[in-house]
Amino acid sequence: MKISMSRGQRWFGHFAALLLGYVLFVIVFGAWVRITGSGAGCGNHWPSCQGVLVPRTPSQATLIEYSHRLSSGLLGVAALALPLWAFRSFSPGHATRRWSVWTLLLVAVEAAIGAGLVKNRLVADDASLARAVVVALHLVNTLLLTASAALTAMATRETLPRTRSRRDRAPRDPAPRSPIDWLSLGVLIGLGLVAASGAVTALGDTLFPVGTSLREGSEHFLVQLRVVHPILACALVVAALGLARLLADLPGTRPFALALGGLALLQLGLGAVNVLLRAPGWLQLGHLLIAQLLWLSAVLATRGLWLRRSQA
Repeated sequence: MKISMSRGQRWFGHFAALLLGYVLFVIVFGAWVRITGSGAGCGNHWPSCQGVLVPRTPSQATLIEYSHRLSSGLLGVAALALPLWAFRSFSPGHATRRWSVWTLLLVAVEAAIGAGLVKNRLVADDASLARAVVVALHLVNTLLLTASAALTAMATRETLPRTRSRRDRAPRDPAPRSPIDWLSLGVLIGLGLVAASGAVTALGDTLFPVGTSLREGSEHFLVQLRVVHPILACALVVAALGLARLLADLPGTRPFALALGGLALLQLGLGAVNVLLRAPGWLQLGHLLIAQLLWLSAVLATRGLWLRRSQA
């Protein structure tokens, strides 16, 4: 069914889609800051850089970190505009309003985590357990952020059902969860765990390059944990392919299911190449981007599944 949208709603949909793309750019840029060891480029000052608004005679590390902060600041402005625009363009109860607010909140959490890393000096060459934990949480938050941004954009295509008073509503028994519902939920949780372990593994690859780990740092927990991520990833790919096969038969989820299956195989191949090439920086960035796209395909495929159930 074709959905009638106002001009403002259509422009909002374009803005939400562009915001999602920009979020992905900022996430990959943040990984580049880690790979280049530029996280301490502004010292432990935040939001200022080296105690000033604009650093003078900046080093390369300062330029990279400062540019990342500027891009993150622009994201914050865009995220603030998102719910303001959504509340003007969509009626109360519309899903776009809800997801736009979640996007803004998660951007704020993202900024707080980044500030915590800088203020506590959990950057550059720091190899502490605290940094590993925060980096893993940081990655999980980015997953939630990209999901909320994607769901904001997708919700612009939905129509708001006619609301009825509580007195007129007939009680409904919740439909029992099917195995495919539990599998989709398991894949989403599994992707979060794999992503978190991948963030820790990438941190170890940066601090203890694979070629030198046998000579130094071989006893460090970041080196010893390298084996965990590939094992979890292989198991997750099997589950994701199974979910994609089941969802491919459903009209509303087929495009995202095909993307889920294809990206899962691509990510598995990139992971293998990443290990063989000893985790070069450019490949880490590609691996991270595909991981985010794989997550989004799973989120949107699951969204299609749950929408079908709610309309049944």
